[in-house]
Amino acid sequence: MLIASRALAGIGGGGIVSCVWVITAEIVEMRQRAKWSQALSITWSCSAVAGPLLGGLFSGSRTSSVNWRWCFYLNLPLCLIGFLILVGALRDVRLDPPADASYALVQRFDFGGLLLFMGGTCCIVVGFSFASTNGWKSPITIVLIILGLLILGCGSVYEAHTTRDSLFPPTMFKNITAVTILVIVFLHNAAFNAGTFYLALFYQAADGYSPLEAGIQMLPYSLGASLASLPTAWFISWWQKRRRDTGGQNLVVSFGFLISALGFALLNLLSEDSRMVFQDVFPLLAGIGMGILFHPPYQVFGRAFKSSELATCTSAFFLVRFTGATVGLAVAGAVFDARMASQITSNLGINLDSSIDFSTLKYIQPLSLRAEVLHIVSTSIQTVWVVCTPLLGVAFLMSFLLQKFTIEDEEVSLDNKATTTDEKIPAEENV
Repeated sequence: MLIASRALAGIGGGGIVSCVWVITAEIVEMRQRAKWSQALSITWSCSAVAGPLLGGLFSGSRTSSVNWRWCFYLNLPLCLIGFLILVGALRDVRLDPPADASYALVQRFDFGGLLLFMGGTCCIVVGFSFASTNGWKSPITIVLIILGLLILGCGSVYEAHTTRDSLFPPTMFKNITAVTILVIVFLHNAAFNAGTFYLALFYQAADGYSPLEAGIQMLPYSLGASLASLPTAWFISWWQKRRRDTGGQNLVVSFGFLISALGFALLNLLSEDSRMVFQDVFPLLAGIGMGILFHPPYQVFGRAFKSSELATCTSAFFLVRFTGATVGLAVAGAVFDARMASQITSNLGINLDSSIDFSTLKYIQPLSLRAEVLHIVSTSIQTVWVVCTPLLGVAFLMSFLLQKFTIEDEEVSLDNKATTTDEKIPAEENV
């Protein structure tokens, strides 16, 4: 029931994220999108800070009135408020959808490609998620991962030959910038989700924090990730006014991956004995790098296509982004569990798995056993960051493949509309 309900909520949530970007791209001029990206960043900053704190409060509460279920109850008033705001704010916005939109969806949407992509991804995620339980050499693990790769391969062939509006338009793969963006966005979200989850776990295990305390300790990371997008948007806006191209976004993407890779490399230095200043500064640096990368890649990606292709390509963009987050967390979990399993010996007399309350490790006696267990957990978490660091380094190198796109054409077309007359301007006046 929990899985099915979350899947239904995910369908709505994924649609909300995609529609926000599509509608913004439709109603905001290219030269103004950096400012609106900054506005979106401010709202995201608030949610990035409030989310971990509220999640820690609800999940760590032991009272009957406030518990983990409020993580879901909270969405009811928020969704109602959002719905009422949208009804009023978008009542005059017309995106001119076709009259037969529902019929066109049934006739043209690529349901087959979507099922193949989801099926292949799910097999890979489930295979990695239960690899430590079933064993890496277990037939079920091997079959799931190989089957997932085969299904994705079949999906690629299907996408190339389908007569429907393919999930990933063929023009997307003929554009080196589009392909590069999809790859680096996948790597970014894989590292971001894995790093965020296991950083919170590190605070609970190494420092013995409760979920709420871990959420507070995460503030340098979450604030760094959210607030870093504000000066990023300002810089992009300034660049576009001077250069009239997307070169600013390209520089920001490269810089963001460089800082992210450096931050995650420094996270590998954290241990259960690390000083608190390092537990704050290193995550802050990693968070700044991650936050820089949330908006600029899409701005470049959207510029690489015609306006008629924007909605479809935006859906593909966020499909890859969400898939990267899911796969990244599954792979990180498999790496973490495998590392711990390789270090646990029978003489420890303790069972460590992903379902344990890691904040209780501080109560282990004797002290020598506690120190050994904490070292196992912290080094296992370090392994996750070891995997994330080269992924971000690869994305940094790939960022230099991004092309620059001019924004002059949109402004010229707007000026032409404003100055169009029935009489031809003499050549002398033009000169």
